[in-house]
Amino acid sequence: MKRPWYSFLYVRSPIVKIGLGIASLVLTIVLLLFIGIIEERRMEAQTANWAGREIEKGAELYANNCYNCHGMDGKGLPGVAPALHSKYFFTQRLNDIGWSGSLHDYVALTVAAGRPSRVQSQWAQMMPTWSNRFGGPFRDDQVQAVTAFVLNWEEDAMQQGAADNPDPWQYFEDAPSRAVVGEDGAPVAAVTPEPTGPRPPQELFNVMGCLGCHNLDQPQTPNNRGPVGPNLGNLYETAGTHGEDAATYVHNSIVNPNAYISEGYTAGIMPANFGERMSEEEINSLVEWLLDPNRQR
Repeated sequence: MKRPWYSFLYVRSPIVKIGLGIASLVLTIVLLLFIGIIEERRMEAQTANWAGREIEKGAELYANNCYNCHGMDGKGLPGVAPALHSKYFFTQRLNDIGWSGSLHDYVALTVAAGRPSRVQSQWAQMMPTWSNRFGGPFRDDQVQAVTAFVLNWEEDAMQQGAADNPDPWQYFEDAPSRAVVGEDGAPVAAVTPEPTGPRPPQELFNVMGCLGCHNLDQPQTPNNRGPVGPNLGNLYETAGTHGEDAATYVHNSIVNPNAYISEGYTAGIMPANFGERMSEEEINSLVEWLLDPNRQR
């Protein structure tokens, strides 16, 4: 009978078989010990890899959905939405609002559920609901990715506080505490300077958050529409085409923004309390400035 080609693998000696079995067992034990030694470091590296990927995905979601209110660097836009890349946000915000949970949970809940009840506030934009659990567009993993990206700013935010790297936080008007950290590390009261007269229109446009929705440099055309609110680059040409003179139209758009909604835009986005936050003199100066084709910035 012809031997198969693998017959050389046959071992007839019992002693050799025992020796090979012992050697295999020893090798298996050595391999298991080696894997046990490196497994923890491998898992740590893989966990860091997953965390990095989550932050990268969060950065993409933030850039596509959040930057126009909170700023591309997370330091907020005056009057539009608060800063997230802020030392105050990471160190004191939870105490001011009486939140007993973790910062991660606070950010995740805010992203998921938004702040739909805060319609009238100092901010031009209301925080929308993002989680699909509450009618928004994000899956749970996307909510967590945005949360991870926001929390990723903590290390850099903790370096803020110096004159050349100030904390960009804008205090909430209804915050129970407005303490800030002094030079010696102790909390001191934040002092809000009293207005000394009518504010210039350039300042009003910024502090009221108008710049978060309206572009002053781009014209509003059918092929070049502002994504949140109409562009204002050619307002002096278009304001008088709505059945009112230009100044009346712009004035009414500021104090009663829902009276006329430009085609393609949504009612309720622009705050309706500018008449309470600005004097009539300030509103008139803002109207005049917006309609000036040579407005100074």
